[in-house]
Amino acid sequence: MRTELAALRSVPSFRRALAAAIALAGVLAITYLGVKDLARSTPDDIRNALATGAVAGLIALAYAAGAAGGEVARGGLALALLSGRTPRLRAVLARLLAHGAAGALLGVAGAVTALVAAFLLLGFGGAQLPTAGMVAGKAAGTVVYAALMGVLGAALGLVVRSPAAAVAIAVVFLLGADPLLAGISEPISHWGLGGVSGALTGSGASDLEPAWQAGLALLAYAGVLGAVASGLTERRDVP
Repeated sequence: MRTELAALRSVPSFRRALAAAIALAGVLAITYLGVKDLARSTPDDIRNALATGAVAGLIALAYAAGAAGGEVARGGLALALLSGRTPRLRAVLARLLAHGAAGALLGVAGAVTALVAAFLLLGFGGAQLPTAGMVAGKAAGTVVYAALMGVLGAALGLVVRSPAAAVAIAVVFLLGADPLLAGISEPISHWGLGGVSGALTGSGASDLEPAWQAGLALLAYAGVLGAVASGLTERRDVP
């Protein structure tokens, strides 16, 4: 897994994903707090600003889906299996874990950026600063969320085996299918991908499930899709 993670971190696409996580987290934090009347910021405003680092999870999903799908499409996975020394299941697991670790790094970048932006704005604006508990909770939720989204993205890429198709499916599901289903079903609004993401990161509605339950649900989704990716890789020819 360390070899795969080192390879992921060394490519320009990871640096672009890292830059995107930092930029979007900073912009969203400024958007939530604004630049005027900062002294009137409410605790909810501050929590929302800290939660903006969770955008790194969406970037981790897209990055992992494209990277894993691209590796299969370009024959990288086949080369790794050519020697016969690496079982397919171990190769898939290593890639899922590596993308999970890469997602966690993106989550750290997003959480730190949101924290720095929030403290600078609130401090200069004479507003109440976030508490240590608030900061720790939001940062932990963001990092866990980004790591699990990295695993989900990698599993999707291995299943689809096309970077463009994997990223397109992820975007369509997140922005179209999941919100539509959540709007017509209350259980899906709570336990669908959007619901558990909002609960885990604290960026969703206040009536969502506890963060730890949402984290377990997201872990289960990642595990199921990872198992599907492993099963298909065992049975299909690897290009």
